[in-house]
Parts: sequence; C-alpha cells; structure tokens
Amino acid sequence: MLIGAQPLASGPLAVALGSTYEPVYVVRGQAFNWRVRLLVDGMDLTGQVTGTLDVDREEGAAAVAGFVLYQPPGPVVPDDWKGKPVQLDFISRDRDGVITEARLFTGRLEMPEWDPTWRLLACDCSDQLQQRIEGMSIAAIDALTGGVWSADLFEPTTGRSRWDYAQERMESRAASLDCSVDGVPRVTPWGAATTPHFVFGLGSTLFETVQIDLQPLGAATNRLEVDASYRYPRLWQHVQLFTWSHPEYGSSGIPGFCQWRTWTSELPTTDMIEGAVTGAGLTMVGRVGGFKLPLSLGNPCGDGVAWINQFDNLWLSAIASGGRRWTQQVTENYKLVLTAPGGESEATRVIARDSGNVAIENSAADEWESGKPDGTGSTDLAEEPRRVAALQTLLRSGAVELLSAHRGTTLSWQVPTDLALGVDLVHTLRLEDRALAQGKCRRIQHRIDIEAGTAVTTLSVAISRGGGVSDALTTPARPDTSLAPLPIGGGGVPTQLGGRLNDPISGAPIEPYNDNRLGFSGNWDVADDLTAPKFPRRFDVEASEIPEIYRDERTGAVTVHYRVGIPNDLLEL
Repeated sequence: MLIGAQPLASGPLAVALGSTYEPVYVVRGQAFNWRVRLLVDGMDLTGQVTGTLDVDREEGAAAVAGFVLYQPPGPVVPDDWKGKPVQLDFISRDRDGVITEARLFTGRLEMPEWDPTWRLLACDCSDQLQQRIEGMSIAAIDALTGGVWSADLFEPTTGRSRWDYAQERMESRAASLDCSVDGVPRVTPWGAATTPHFVFGLGSTLFETVQIDLQPLGAATNRLEVDASYRYPRLWQHVQLFTWSHPEYGSSGIPGFCQWRTWTSELPTTDMIEGAVTGAGLTMVGRVGGFKLPLSLGNPCGDGVAWINQFDNLWLSAIASGGRRWTQQVTENYKLVLTAPGGESEATRVIARDSGNVAIENSAADEWESGKPDGTGSTDLAEEPRRVAALQTLLRSGAVELLSAHRGTTLSWQVPTDLALGVDLVHTLRLEDRALAQGKCRRIQHRIDIEAGTAVTTLSVAISRGGGVSDALTTPARPDTSLAPLPIGGGGVPTQLGGRLNDPISGAPIEPYNDNRLGFSGNWDVADDLTAPKFPRRFDVEASEIPEIYRDERTGAVTVHYRVGIPNDLLEL
C-alpha cells in the first residue's frame, strides 16, 4: 500500500523512534475516496452508524471515541454493550486506486446511552489506558515508565492505585504515558526530532484552520526552588575509665598489700565501686578490675605473721568503666535551585516552589540507649540510597516541571483525514502552510461526518521555546555535620581517710572531710585520738559532662544551582 508517495511499511507508520527514516511530504492537489470500518465485538456495524464519529487522542491521556448506532427493530439491552471491544479503521483510496488502511482507535465501549424514540444507541469509548496500567505489576510499570521514584516522597505502593504510581514515576520523565492506536501502553518523549516525520506543505491545510494558542507569561515557570531535608539518627556512646589506688598501695600485688598492711584502713567494696558508676548515670562496662585485698594467707609478707581475711570484695586498687548511650538527630538541608533562561534575574523570574523530606527510622535507634556501651564514638544510621533516590526524584521532577512549563504553546491545523493517516503522537510534524513551525505532536482529533461525507483531522503540536544550556543533575554532596571526638574523661580518683588527727605515715594533720571530693572516703583502722572525726565510708565518681553540641540536633546545609536548557522549536508566523 502507499501513503502519499511512500509504501505503507516504509513511512512513519512503521518507523521506530530513533531509527533512520525519511519525512513524509504531504502536498496539496490530491483526491481521495474514503470509508470507515467499525467493528464492535468483532461485528462490522459500519452500516448502522449515523451522524458523526469522533476520535480524540492526546498525549498523557486515554484516547476516547464516540459514535451513534441505529438499532433495527427488536429488543435492545444497552447495559450489555458495556465493555465490548471497539475498532475503528479509516480506508482511503487515492486517484490512482491505491488503498490505504489506518487504525484510528482501539478500545472498549464504556457508556451507552439509549434513545428509544429514534432507536439510537450513543456510544462513548475509551482505550482504557488507566485500566490497562492498573492491571500491570509494579515491575512492569517500572520497565514501562522508567524514571526515578522515592518511597520517602510518595505513599507505599501496597494497596494503592497503580495508575497513580505510574503517574508519580512519569513526573521525572520529559515524556507522556499513553496508548498507541492499537491500545498498547507506551511512553512518548516530548522532545521534537531534528528531522520531522511528516511535512505539511503549502496548501495542504484546510482554509483558515491554522491556529496558535500562545502560552501566557505567568504559566512559563523559569525558576523552581526546592527545599529538601534528610534526617537521620546519630548513635553516640561514651565510655569513661575510672582508676583508684589506696595511697599506701605503693607497689603492685602482694608487695603493695604488705605496704598497706603496716597502716591498714577501710577499703571500698565491689558494690560500692559499681554503685558509684551507676549512680553517676553510667552503665557498667564489664566488671571491676584491679587488685583485691588477699584472702587469708600463712606468711604473705615474709615476716612470719599470718594474714586473716574472709572478705573477697575489698579492693586495694580498682579499675572500673562506665558508659552511656544517646541518640542525636542530624538534619541535612538541601536548597536545590533549578532555573531556565530568565530564572536567575529577579526582574524576569516566574517562581514555583517544592519540598521533600526524608526521615530515617531505624529500630536500632529505638533500642540503642537501652543497650550496653562498648566503646566511644558515633555511628550514623544514614541510608545513602534513600537520600540519592529522594534528591534525584526532586531534581528530575523539577527539571521536567520547567520543561513542561515552556511547551504550553500549541499550534494546530486541520487537514483531510486522508492526509493525516499514519500520524501518531510519537511523531514530529512540520508545517509550511500559513506558518513555519515544527514540533512534537500532542493531540490528534478525527471528526468523520457520515451524512455530510467529510472527514477532517485536527493536528496539534507542542511548541517549546526557551534555549539555554543544561547542567548535569548530579546528586548534591552531603554537608559536613561531623564533630570532633569526645574527650575521654574519667581518670584517677583521690582518697580521703579520717579516724585520726594526724596522718600515720607523714605525721601531717589530716584535712577535714570534704563531701564534694570524689573517690574513696573511709577511715584508718588505728586511731591516734579518740576525738578524731570519722569519715563516712563511700565511693563516688562523676560522669563527664557531654556538651550540648553532641546532644542537640545537628544541622548542615548546602545550596546547589542547576541550569535547565529549554528546546527551541521552530515557530514563525
């Protein structure tokens, strides 16, 4: 078959996007005979058509069709017509006898309306784009639509409309989701091809049908400001090591014990040391270590004097570690500014705004503070793939928003349907009659009047204007929210012993008891004066103060500017 001057299988009816093709030139001075073929549920009902047949196909929407059928005498059940498959073909014969068939619509009958007076059944049909998408799996939708999507910016897919999910993915594509004339879902890019698929030459359009619908300035958004935040928990833990030794435990092991034995005193118990650590708001890490007061020995110091002791919880030298855990929230704030030409100057800005938030919730953060510390430092429960997915979704959706805002101008014209056969929404059309323009086809409307014998098709193309250059939509680097390591804290704690007026070793007067002094407090076993005050027996440590900067919310900010170039489609009126 031929269409125009080309075989049917070699023109844009059969060409795949991205493959090599030659434009189809539509010229004036052609004559055709035409007819339609309407199949409903496989039956040819062309002879029952009365009035007009309408088909409307637009990018990003379901194709619709309408017609009226005369019903011969007999019972009619309008409700039985719902859901019946519908196919509408246009058959054209040129002056040379070459016949061309083209499918105009494939779908199902959605809403019949019955006129009992004239026995007319008005039928509204759809290609059921939404229903077809609803019947697809998530994986199939992903493969069809492509794009990027973030579970943090949208609702979970479980139990939700698949059509809504597909639309969310399409927000990041400079393309439209629709169906072919055969009813197969597809994605059609917005960008016009450099080489047009169809060229409508001088005299090919119907008289006074070339129309331009210009986009108003206020609709041409050229600056999009996106405020995004990424919030996650930072898990901190801090362990302090406390050490204590009796002042007369000058050596280690038994020699140190023998030195203490000369002038004995009270010693701290295991419970006292552990209680001091936990009383300071810390959690014991491990057990108390060091050197305990030996149990009974025959001659430990080599002086022939036995040592009697039945308590195994007294310490001459002790080491204890205590720690704590807490959670700090970290928020990274991103200011993403996308501009098309004119969007950088305050005088020419047309601004839109958007936002997005990602909050990492992890069960490990809920259980963190109740767990035992095992070191000092921090761990971020950040999830980089989620950050990247959210920011990429915002960036790409923002760029698409600017591209969409600059393709609002529509140029349309009418031609005999015979000259529009094969034109599809995927094609780039060029007009050289009463205007010089080239753009991607955005809408096709067929109106076929059976009684008047006319078949007219309205073709509309999107005209994108703007220019400029584009930057790569790379994910912004994370702002620096790090903190210096926490000070170790802890260390050695002192001793104060009472029960004597003078120190038995140095002979110096013993200082009064200090209730604020950390460490161990007790008494010498042998008093030098019955009036000497007794010190309370206790053991105290103090947890290091954690600066607020390690506890309060930690924030970081980064601002990134991206330029979005707008295609400049041909438009001369």
